Amino acid sequence: MRKLRPVFILCLALISTLVLACNTSDSTLVPATALPPTSVPETPAPTIPTYSIGGVILNSSNDWLLGGKVWLSPSGQSAQTSTDDGVYQIMGVPDGEYLVSVAPECVAHGCYEPAYVTVAGADVLDFHMAPIPAAVLPNGPRLARSVVEGAILLEDIEFPADNLVILGPIDMQAGDSSELVLAAPPCLRCEDLITVDAPVTWSVAPGIGVKIDPETGVLDVSPAASTDFSYTVTADVGEGEYSLSVDVDVYSQEDNPLAGVWSETGENGVNTLLFTSSGEFAVTINPYGNYQDYWGTYTFDLAIGDLVLTADGANQVAPEGVGIGTFEIGADGALTLTGHCLGAWDANEQSLVEGCGHVLER
Repeated sequence: MRKLRPVFILCLALISTLVLACNTSDSTLVPATALPPTSVPETPAPTIPTYSIGGVILNSSNDWLLGGKVWLSPSGQSAQTSTDDGVYQIMGVPDGEYLVSVAPECVAHGCYEPAYVTVAGADVLDFHMAPIPAAVLPNGPRLARSVVEGAILLEDIEFPADNLVILGPIDMQAGDSSELVLAAPPCLRCEDLITVDAPVTWSVAPGIGVKIDPETGVLDVSPAASTDFSYTVTADVGEGEYSLSVDVDVYSQEDNPLAGVWSETGENGVNTLLFTSSGEFAVTINPYGNYQDYWGTYTFDLAIGDLVLTADGANQVAPEGVGIGTFEIGADGALTLTGHCLGAWDANEQSLVEGCGHVLER
């Protein structure tokens, strides 16, 4: 046993050294080698491909819109049309569906309706736009209009049945006689109306105080017919394919001297101011086919000459074109409006501008 003692002592010394090392003031275990944190390389954002939209903007069937504006919604991207040939191009357009609009909204030959274009992985370089012709634009009260000479067969009409119209006066006085005709645009892109050569049977109701020839459409109002009365004229087309009607009012000019169609003799003024006997009006500054600029209702006081115009529909409205003013019909039959600015035509801007001080004749 005594021979083993030095070894035992050596072991105790070694254990004491280890304990002493573990009980030092800094007991934090530190790895032998500290590795830096792992860094993640940044991934560049993917490049979104973009494309071009381009084409030509027309302002009539054979002319260009020069210096106009074309823009996309909802992106807001836009471009001007060339002042030489109406060409436009919008760059940097990503895939998607866009609403394409044109300014000015209306030109002499009609108005532009926004159209949709879809970009799907390729340029769209033949996206052309043209104004919708006047014949199929919104309109206010109708008036008797002339039609282009010639006729077409019903089965050749390239438009829906609801584009058929009855042309003729909407206001007549006792003792008047007028022919009503069935007409329509020959196609959706045509500005003029033509008579429709189809079998038509005409009728009128009620049949008291008026009569109509069922074949010719000639409407006769009896000299004894009551005024402030409305009749319904109906055209039955073909063998029951279509039927459409229009109201014709019988009035007295003494009660409403404004009723009728008026025109301004000066340049760039009012081409047509229509007053119906039932209280509607329509203004056309720069005519094209059957286009009207704006329309609405009117009230007047015959005793003091007050006239109030209230627009409720438009293709375009002249600044300050509606409101309160006065009217006077002179001994020569001319109508003078004071306080109303119905508008004038700016050929450079292709739009309505303020125009006041109107003298009109029937």
